[in-house]
Amino acid sequence: MKKISTLIILPSLAGGGAEKVILSLIENMNKNDFTIFLVLINSSGQLVPKLPKKNIIDLKYSRFRNAFLSLVKIINFKKPDIIISSFPHITLPLLSIKRFLPENTSIIAREPNMVSLSLSNSSFLILLKIMHKLLLPFADKVIVNSNAMYLDLQKRGVNISKLEVLHNPVDYIKLRNIKTFIRYSGRGLRLISVGRLVYQKGFDRLLPIIKNIKNCHLTILGEGNEFKNLNRLVEDLNIKEKIDFKGYKNDSNRYIAAADFFVLPSRWEGLPNVVLESLVLGTPVVSFKEIEGLKDILPFVKNNSLFMCNDENEMKHYLSNAKPRRDYNNIKLKNNLLKKFNTPQDYSLKFSEVLKGIFFENNN
Repeated sequence: MKKISTLIILPSLAGGGAEKVILSLIENMNKNDFTIFLVLINSSGQLVPKLPKKNIIDLKYSRFRNAFLSLVKIINFKKPDIIISSFPHITLPLLSIKRFLPENTSIIAREPNMVSLSLSNSSFLILLKIMHKLLLPFADKVIVNSNAMYLDLQKRGVNISKLEVLHNPVDYIKLRNIKTFIRYSGRGLRLISVGRLVYQKGFDRLLPIIKNIKNCHLTILGEGNEFKNLNRLVEDLNIKEKIDFKGYKNDSNRYIAAADFFVLPSRWEGLPNVVLESLVLGTPVVSFKEIEGLKDILPFVKNNSLFMCNDENEMKHYLSNAKPRRDYNNIKLKNNLLKKFNTPQDYSLKFSEVLKGIFFENNN
């Protein structure tokens, strides 16, 4: 059988969930079935150590709009059977020129977030909404990571025959391979949160909650353009002794596994990887009901370890009554709290089957 030429595009190697999923996908795809090229708008970011060893094309641009023509040239030169894009600001321009790309080249859109909420908070709101509504239905397949996203895109006019739900993978073995743990010292409730420091992630609404919880400490792992504003808010709330910004960490599992609870204050997500990881590490999760994708995993969560709050007041009440773990002086890895999940191999196999189906459909 002819190998399926697959060109995968990432804006960078930033340490986000979407980038991690794509790099895991590339690592686990069967190279006997696929020839894979990874195109990077630029190769900067925390995930550089996880970069594949070959077939990397670094366009070396700081912005996608400057790289677009170079990307089109690469596509026309490589003539891939399939293009995979995980970011709408890359997917939509490619769909707009699909008729000018090599014949029988399919475009797969992998949507990382709830589209309606994401677009509602975009700085390019009107233009993106129009482009998304008009262009996304022309994708050959749209991969989403939750049933809530499936319904969201169905309402937005994407034919259900083009929609595919694939829950994000969790690398159980690597994740739970922890020799030492990192926990903020002392007695009291120890909370952890992980994510980019941007408006979407909702840290600005978590900090006032922490102010009102006695004897607790929150560690935040992540970087982003809201750091200065969040730091200022910490000072305004007079809670510097309760908050620790640690920046991006490659070993976030050591922090999560040692915490009493993982807190997800996001305003919108798809199916957040960090929640899956926290549960696999045995750390209960507190989130908001706005993250509808989490409903997919609720039936598989043990011991009611995923609590979804209606609002900030309910989260404050829940955390105010939460208790620290008993082994805080001598941390041990807790049992997995998630009964069912995709391994990286499961995810890659399911994704590959989707790609093969599209390839054979286009070439028969």
